[in-house]
Amino acid sequence: EHQRERRADAAPMPMVFMCAGCRRPVGDTSSWVLNDEESGCILLRSECRPRRPPCPRGPPAIPPSSLPPAAGAAPSVAVDPERKVSKLPGECGCMVETLFCSGCSRTLGSIYRCTSRHLDYKRDLFCFNIDSVE
Repeated sequence: EHQRERRADAAPMPMVFMCAGCRRPVGDTSSWVLNDEESGCILLRSECRPRRPPCPRGPPAIPPSSLPPAAGAAPSVAVDPERKVSKLPGECGCMVETLFCSGCSRTLGSIYRCTSRHLDYKRDLFCFNIDSVE
């Protein structure tokens, strides 16, 4: 009886997001920020990553290989440290780093490192494309 009451009060278990290619875990709802239906992505926190300058001003202070695991993404998520200018409509001038699965190399989404004002809510979050995760 006591255990049943304790379970009813407990927080729900997080839902796990998996790579649509190889089904490796890539994150879970414990780091969920929001679903961006307009751009078709799920945004997860990445607060464990050291903050980098908002726009490219040289190499990061910490080499990517020595970064700690990031909350919001599982160790099977790799981040390409090369920043690229987004080519998506409405994202003129945004700098992104590509997220990919270290198991099957499927592109999973991106991390926005430099954004225009209307996309500031995406900056430094893991943006997983809904078509790339299950």
